[in-house]
Amino acid sequence: MTCVMITSRTALVAAALAITVVPATAAAAAPADEAQVRDVANAAAETVAEEQQLLADVAPDGPLAGDSDARARLRVVDSQGELLLGELEGLGVDVSDAARVALARLPQPGTIPPPGVVYDAAFADLVRMAATPAAVLPAEPQADGPALGLLAVAAVALLALGAAALGNTLRRRETDDDLAAMAWSDGLTGLANRRRLDHDVASFDMSDEPTAAIMVDIDHFKSVNDSFGHQRGDEVICTVAQVLLEHVRFDDVVYRYGGEEFCVLLPGATANDARGVAQRIVEAAREIELPDGSHVTVSVGVASGEQIASAAVESADQALLSAKAHGRDRAVEASEAAAELVPA
Repeated sequence: MTCVMITSRTALVAAALAITVVPATAAAAAPADEAQVRDVANAAAETVAEEQQLLADVAPDGPLAGDSDARARLRVVDSQGELLLGELEGLGVDVSDAARVALARLPQPGTIPPPGVVYDAAFADLVRMAATPAAVLPAEPQADGPALGLLAVAAVALLALGAAALGNTLRRRETDDDLAAMAWSDGLTGLANRRRLDHDVASFDMSDEPTAAIMVDIDHFKSVNDSFGHQRGDEVICTVAQVLLEHVRFDDVVYRYGGEEFCVLLPGATANDARGVAQRIVEAAREIELPDGSHVTVSVGVASGEQIASAAVESADQALLSAKAHGRDRAVEASEAAAELVPA
């Protein structure tokens, strides 16, 4: 992604506004609230695009890593997004889930920001909002004739999105309604959830970027619940989730896979990168103390990015089974697990 994308997206906002058709029988000027929604949504779309670019630039491997001015600008843009979100909510606009996440304050250092697919969806939603402000405001009687149908305007807006080279965004989801309806976060840990994992894996499968995967399972978790109660069990799950966030790389995404199991996607990671992250997770988990003085351990399966993301997740899951079969409290690579299956 380059800075050119911000310019292209700014042009797209203008294009989307330009194609909004107003019937000849309608009033010459839009109501003030519609004009305000259009302006705020336009500014919010540009803010989302700039924040996404800055996040990529200041990442550890980004071109502006360590640049204090770029990080300061990111903080400013982050604050602007929060203010614009407040303005949209104050206008009574029904803000999509993706736009709400992208405009909200970024997570604290050490946690993972929203993935690119959320920013892409938020940008598309805000552009359509700017192009059709009446569609997101309470309906009012049209005394001067019918307004352009919402579906017709949406179709034209989608055409503009495609013309502006946002095909990659649209390929990442089947429909905008599906994406807006997604609940991205796990209710207990705040991590990305299984549904988002499935969605992100499909997105990564469509790209040429290698994606490593790590599967993590808390060892003997049932005994934690049985010995200390489910509330303490939930606390252990949350603590392990925090350990994962603190020991992955900047661009890695942590998901709660289900129960006491987690998944990490590591875009662009080498085998050494993934191995290092996995070992840090195993060692850090041992520091979590239980009420009886014992310590938590985790089993970890690792798959390098030499295959598509869906295959990497499957390979990491098989490696996890091998880690559990060999005594737990360890990380096993998929290549090791596969070697065990080869007849001598």
